[in-house]
This record gives sequence, structure tokens and C-alpha cells, in this order.
Amino acid sequence: MRLCFGSYLAVLVSCKAVNVDNKQLCEALLHSVAPNYEFTFAGQENPDRVREDVTSKLLRCEQNLPKDVTDPARTADPQEVALYFRDHVLGLLNENLSKQIILAFKDIIANDKPEMIKNKMHGIEDDTKIELVNGIIKRELAVQTEFLFHSFLAGIFLYIATKTTNRYGKKTIESIDYDYIVSFNSRIDGINLIADKAASFSLPNIKNDKADTEFAEDVAGYVVDKIKLLKPATVQEDSLLVTLLSEANGNCLKCGKKLGIPKRGKIPVGNYEIVYLKQPSNERDQYENAVALCSDDCAPIVSEMSADEITDLLESKKRCAATQAFLDKISGIKFQNQIESVLREVHKIKNTKGLEGTDMKDLVEIERKIHEPFLKDKINASMARLYKTVNGICGRLEQEIGFDTNMFGGLMKSASLMLDGGVKSNGDIADPQEYIMNLLIDNLFLQVGQKHKDACEIIIGYLVKRCDLFNENAKQS
Repeated sequence: MRLCFGSYLAVLVSCKAVNVDNKQLCEALLHSVAPNYEFTFAGQENPDRVREDVTSKLLRCEQNLPKDVTDPARTADPQEVALYFRDHVLGLLNENLSKQIILAFKDIIANDKPEMIKNKMHGIEDDTKIELVNGIIKRELAVQTEFLFHSFLAGIFLYIATKTTNRYGKKTIESIDYDYIVSFNSRIDGINLIADKAASFSLPNIKNDKADTEFAEDVAGYVVDKIKLLKPATVQEDSLLVTLLSEANGNCLKCGKKLGIPKRGKIPVGNYEIVYLKQPSNERDQYENAVALCSDDCAPIVSEMSADEITDLLESKKRCAATQAFLDKISGIKFQNQIESVLREVHKIKNTKGLEGTDMKDLVEIERKIHEPFLKDKINASMARLYKTVNGICGRLEQEIGFDTNMFGGLMKSASLMLDGGVKSNGDIADPQEYIMNLLIDNLFLQVGQKHKDACEIIIGYLVKRCDLFNENAKQS
């Protein structure tokens, strides 16, 4: 087994609290040493999806932690990192699995044995300092039974961030899941969790040789000073803002100006204002009538808008929310890593001259598959020129990198079937097949880090012609 950020995150992901997503947990870990680190750049479209993609690659051991994280980790104060874990990480985990988490890490570390791989030594020696908050070495950890949980988690994380790469744990993460975690249930009695004494509240040593009034004032002053140090609670509107801007792809819903999508508790890129469009005017403020508009141009003129303009804005909000809901529905379907290589190749050839054309009679007849004339013509026009070339690319990459076209097509078909009922039952969607196809394109585009949108459109059209989408009964001629 290998201890790396991927295996560390895999353990915590298997033990996260309800309603905590992977990217939220990953982000909290990285911010323990690099509080200003961002997965995305200012103004990027769909940053929430990009954060999900980066988290997934880190979890699968497909990329290393960035230098913006590892460099500050080397100079971070271990005690401050431990306090951060106590205040910001423990709440993201299922507290009933604390002992199992400790045992899982002990197991991974114990089995991360030194060995030579490609002329380089990998693994953890017995005298390696493995927990950097308390200075525990591997040999000592093997017999340790008492743990201050947040301090232990922080110490292991600091070792990972400063001493390991994240490329050698792929086999390890395959074995880490909830079943692996609960396999330690029979051993939890051997682990004792130490209470955090520093977390308890205690008054300073104020001598009571003063008058009662003066003594009381000293105590009150101390309490007030402590309260001032507390961070203000995140207001509910922060969460609403994230939702509204995520649904609108980070844009002002009226003019389309880029606002960005903030992380919870942080402001977006542009100036925004949450406006409640009430119909009737005495309607209460709620998510259903809330929109995020730019504060420079659109928010100030809401009071001057006609009833029809307000209705149009609310309809736009509904469409954005529906689209986001559909994308969320299929977000769990993950495509092979090699799809990015396929898209890159397709993107390169899109505008190449002299491509061998395709006789449409040789392809899947889509007259009975596609009911929307515009969509049918669009797919046929693209595939008449590109089908043979794309098919050749897929065939070649199947041999070179193991890309499985049939598996990819099957996943896309599963996604389309998941969307089918909801889209068709939505009376506001005039062209269900085109709507589903655009959702599949958007989902694929997001999963590859918003690259090669043109190639995403081509590859989905290719799958339609291969009969992987929309109608299993269409016949290959």
C-alpha cells in the first residue's frame, strides 16, 4: 500500500459527514496550509465543476499536489495546522468513524514498505517521522494507542504534503472504500481518543481581591475580547449566492456579465446583488424568486422593469435551475480518463482539409431515431464529413491507450436514459432530444476541464450515428 494524498483523501471521503461533497473536503484540507489557494482562476466558467474535476484527479492519483500547496506546507506552523483541522476539518467527517480512520491510516502506513521502483526507493522506513505535529516515527505509530484526533490527522497530512508524490497510490485507492473502513470495527477498542483540553473554555486567573463590581467587569471584559476573536457565522445568503450563480454559470441573469461563482463565504469576481422578484409584491423573500444580478447595471433598474420583464427573468431562472438539476443528476457518471485524448485528437482534425467523406447510407439510419429536423440535419452534416476519421481515431486509441468506445457509448446512453423521463415531462422543453444532447455535451465538456467543446459536440454526434444513443431499435444498414 502507499500513503499519498489520494489514499489519504480516499479514507476521509469514505468517512465524510452527510451532505459533504468530495471537493468541499479536499478544499478544506488544502486550505489548512494554503488558505488562499484556489482550484480555479478568476472568471472561469463553471468553477464548481472544475473543482470537482481537480478533486477527482487528486483522488485518483492522477496529478500531484500543486506547488502552491506543497511550498507553504513546508513552512507551516504544525500547531496552527492542527488547530485548523480541529475547527474546519473534523466537522466534515462522521465523528462515529474517528477510530476507524486512525486504524486505516495505521494500516496503510504499516504496509507502505520500502522497495525499489524504477531505480528509485519508495516507501516509509521504520525510523521515518510520519506524524509531523507530534514528531511520531513509523515504529512508534505502530504501537501507539492514544490519539488527539485532529492533531494526528494534521500531522499525517503535513507529511504527505511535504514528503510524498501522488502518483504511486492508484492500486491503494482501489481497495479503500466504506467496507475497508468498517473492517476495523473489531479493533476500535484498542484506540483511545484524547480530549482536547485546549478546546474547553477557561477564565484567566483574575484575583478576587477586588470589589465584586470591579471583578465582574474584568470577567465581562475578558469574555467580550474572546467573542470578538470568534469568526462570524456564515450568513444564509452566502449559500444562496453560490446556488444562484452556479445555476447561471457565474453570469448576471439579465445581461450575462461575468460575476464568477464564489466558494462559500467568499465574494465572487464581479459586483453582485441578490434581488427578490416578487409576484405579487407581498410575496416573501425565498429561493424561488431570488436572482443574482450585477450591481452596476441590472440590479438598480429592477424597480423600473415591467411585469413581463420580471416574468422573463423568473423563467430564465427556472430554466437555469432545471439545467443544473439535470446535470447534477448525471454528474455521478464518470468517463474514462482517456476521453480527453480522444477529444484532443478530434479537435485537431475538425478543420483539416481533404478528410475522407462518408456515405450516409453506410451509417445508422437516424430518420426514426431523431424526431427533430434541425438536430437530425446537424448530426448528418457533421458525420458525413467526420465519421470515418473519428471512427479511425477511436479505433487507433483503443489500441494505443486502451480507450473503450463501447464503454463510453454505454455510459452516455445511461446518462441519456437518466435524463429522458424528466426532460420529456417538462412542458417548457420544446425539443427534448436536442436538449438531452446539449446536456450530454455540457457534461462531457465539464468533466474534461472545459476543453474542446467542438470535439465534445462531434463525439456525441458520432455516438448517435453508432446507435448508442436515443433508440436501440435503429438498424445499421
